[in-house]
Amino acid sequence: MFKSKLKPISVASRMAGKLVLLSGFTLSLVHLLGVIPDPNRAELQRKAVLTESLAITSSLLALNHEDEIIKKNLSSILDRHPDVLSACIRRKNGTILHQIGDHERHWQLEPGANSNPNNICVPIAAGKREWGTVELSFNTDQGLFARLMQYPLVVVGLFTLVVNGVVFRLYLARAFRYLDPSKSVPMHVRATLDTFSEGVVVLDNEQRIVLANDKFKKHIGKSEEELLGKNIDQLPWESDDDDEVTLRWHSDDDSAKTVRLGLSFEHEHRTYLVNASPILGNDGQRRGTIASFDDITPMEEKRKELSKMLSELQLSRDELKLRNEELNHLATRDPLTGCLNRRTFFEIFDKEFKASQRHQQPLSCFMVDVDHFKMVNDNHGHSVGDVVLRCIATAIEENGRDSDVVCRYGGEEFCVILPHTDANQASVVAQRIRSTIEQLEFEKFITTVSIGMSSATFGASDPQELLEQADKALYAAKRGGRNKVVRWEEIANSNDAESPNEREMDNSGLCLSNSPSIPYPAVASLMSALAYRDASTATHCTRVAELCVATASGLLSVKETYVLEVAALLHDIGKIGVPDAILLKPGPLTPEEWEMMELHDRIGVEIVEASFSHPELVDIVKYHHATFESDGNSKLPSKHDIPIGARIVTIADAYDAMVSDRVYRKGRPIEDAFKELRRCAGTQFDPELVERFIASVRTHKSVDLPVQSRQVALQLGLQIERLADAVDEQDCISIKAIASRLEATAAAGGIPEIEDLASGIRHAATEDKDLFSLFTMVGQLISLCRSAQKIHARTSFKGDENCIADSDDAQSRHQLAK
Repeated sequence: MFKSKLKPISVASRMAGKLVLLSGFTLSLVHLLGVIPDPNRAELQRKAVLTESLAITSSLLALNHEDEIIKKNLSSILDRHPDVLSACIRRKNGTILHQIGDHERHWQLEPGANSNPNNICVPIAAGKREWGTVELSFNTDQGLFARLMQYPLVVVGLFTLVVNGVVFRLYLARAFRYLDPSKSVPMHVRATLDTFSEGVVVLDNEQRIVLANDKFKKHIGKSEEELLGKNIDQLPWESDDDDEVTLRWHSDDDSAKTVRLGLSFEHEHRTYLVNASPILGNDGQRRGTIASFDDITPMEEKRKELSKMLSELQLSRDELKLRNEELNHLATRDPLTGCLNRRTFFEIFDKEFKASQRHQQPLSCFMVDVDHFKMVNDNHGHSVGDVVLRCIATAIEENGRDSDVVCRYGGEEFCVILPHTDANQASVVAQRIRSTIEQLEFEKFITTVSIGMSSATFGASDPQELLEQADKALYAAKRGGRNKVVRWEEIANSNDAESPNEREMDNSGLCLSNSPSIPYPAVASLMSALAYRDASTATHCTRVAELCVATASGLLSVKETYVLEVAALLHDIGKIGVPDAILLKPGPLTPEEWEMMELHDRIGVEIVEASFSHPELVDIVKYHHATFESDGNSKLPSKHDIPIGARIVTIADAYDAMVSDRVYRKGRPIEDAFKELRRCAGTQFDPELVERFIASVRTHKSVDLPVQSRQVALQLGLQIERLADAVDEQDCISIKAIASRLEATAAAGGIPEIEDLASGIRHAATEDKDLFSLFTMVGQLISLCRSAQKIHARTSFKGDENCIADSDDAQSRHQLAK
């Protein structure tokens, strides 16, 4: 059905119309009673007076025979009276003395008539005798409006109706504005509305306010007299949606509607959640609207602040993510040369080897060792030796392809993987690298390299065996005079294929001929889990592995060194099973807590045994706490019954624990740690391995503090990134868990500002504080983390044109110490 959109006539307008009609009836009654004079009679009298006046004037002039003056007087009458159509002075004998206008046409009388209302004839006397007559003919066609205006009743009536209509309408509208709503709304209803915490108004169908509670009047800042009868749309409402502006108070289906509206005053802006519902009568017809106004200004301001903070937090998180990616890249690199480090190299090598076997594609690798590098360090200093290593790394990378993988494998050793490259192609690349390095010019000396090369087609069953072949070929090149490239196939059936290492001592426990391979991705996954659980323990294991590899150089084969390195990385993996209250405790442990902590050794052995099924690897992890001299009560092996790998891990583990800082103590100086190792040599440690370990630490500088700092910064960045995600999801459990780990990581890294903020976030999540506080602290935490990361992300690995790197490692160490 079509529904009319015409707006109904208001009550005030209807009543004003009725009063105007009543005024018209009163005027008609007055006219009937004769109070208002007849306009026709007055008009006829006016015409007669005019004509008689002209006749009297003409009579006086006729006595003096002033005919010309009579004519002029007649003309002036016509000029002054527009309704006179014609005029004529006629003598008694009928002759016309003077006339103006077409008098013959206008002067029309019925037979026997002397005058009529439009034609007036008045006699002129000269003395006592009749001289003639004056005849005036008046206009009878003046138009309807002109004729109506001649009637006083019409003029007065129109004026009265117009004026009374306007006055009555204004007066009644104003009067209705100030009608007391209490007469239609009971007092107890008004009192109830005044108790509401939100503003409430009652509107009529024309959106006029008929009732407002105290809260609404307080919001608006107006009195009841100023609000009642006022259209609510006259208030300065604001809305982002134009449809809400037009439909906020009612809708066609008479349903409730909730909208968000703003209200602006001179010095203040408020935001309300408006809920408008129709008021229906018993007949189902709409009688008005009741609207509630919930002041959500504080919430809206907090929402805007939160939105702004979220935008800023997102920008900070994006920058943090970039920093994390930079640090993650740096964590895969050797800090001196910029080549891949061993751990990243093993992960990539494992994938490339499996891809080569799966797709039957060639894969080659070669080992590069700097000839007589110890003489360079001894004669020219370690700083010159560092320059040599950087230049050699650059030469290797520039003579390879982008797909080749270059790793700094040891102190002066490099390893290169060449995917999709057979043995002949790899030999060409190796010869080109050897020749390029031979042509490098250094002051006072020339540097050459020896290269051992092997390929997957030579029968290697796993990546470590392929490296073993390349390593044996390398030592064959060294024994053959150095500065040459030797392929594995050239020595596979000769005596040069024997183990390149001349054992300086017993290596019990490392018979690897029948041992399964150790997939490095599995090792990396366990290390990632440990780093997530306790970053400080993961970095400790990394440093211990580096120390072990440096000590084993020249003592163990490549494959044996690889097993030792994996064992060193995983020697504390059992700490994954230690409760957080003990594992993350910033201070020293109690005896009971130490008893619980010691369980991690057994847990670690079980994890390694279940993950790899490698007996030699399990033995190193299992016996790395065995003392060299047995006390007689222990079931652990002693002296050379302890695997050599376990003996090396024991020394490296103890050394790193002594020189590393703890929350409750500072680390010992390196020389003091060496003294302690020597003091315990023969009882706790293998004395020969102690001396070898000390020599390797002094020679190879296996641990570099900026690397450790980058690892801490990366762990902080990743944990804060996860914390921000948890805050976004309002996951309080995850917030508390991540904040606890972050607090422990910061404590281990010696960054009290981040530690304090992480503690505050953990307490805020526990006490269920508002998100605004959490976002604020997370934003501050991200800013601090970015500042810490900037110190370590600027480290430069590449040298300049003279192969001298412009590194800021010293500045990084200084800022880290601060």
